[in-house]
Amino acid sequence: MLAHKSINIATLNLYRNKRGGDAVMVIETDQNIPASSLDWLKRVEGILKVTCLNLGEE
Repeated sequence: MLAHKSINIATLNLYRNKRGGDAVMVIETDQNIPASSLDWLKRVEGILKVTCLNLGEE
């Protein structure tokens, strides 16, 4: 989805809260992610929560 929207990933980190537990992915992008894309992510099966923090210019 990010590539389709021409959004470049600057950094990506993946963590788990415990062995076999839920994964947490933190993605830093060079562009802000459109609200419609965030809505799409929230509907993807297996994604429990989406949080977006926009810093800088839009």
